[in-house]
Amino acid sequence: MESIITYDISDKHTEFKNEMKKLGYKDRIKGIKNCEWIYFPNTTLYHAIKSPHNANEDALEICRKLNIKLERYFSTTWNRDNWWAICGDSF
Repeated sequence: MESIITYDISDKHTEFKNEMKKLGYKDRIKGIKNCEWIYFPNTTLYHAIKSPHNANEDALEICRKLNIKLERYFSTTWNRDNWWAICGDSF
């Protein structure tokens, strides 16, 4: 199951994202419509095989590890057939 998450954290933004990437999260995906690549907003990540629930558990665990607060969080399944994007530029 593909999932997408968006979050706000209290601190250590780069460290959090790097830890999530170690677990397979991506800040861009290959586009299939109007984009060669979709570069997500800064606090949005995608995972190819995690459920939204498992992604939440990962985010909470990384926050505990880094001693930071997960202030806002939302996850849902990614639907490759129903989206639109401003593709963005490479980070």
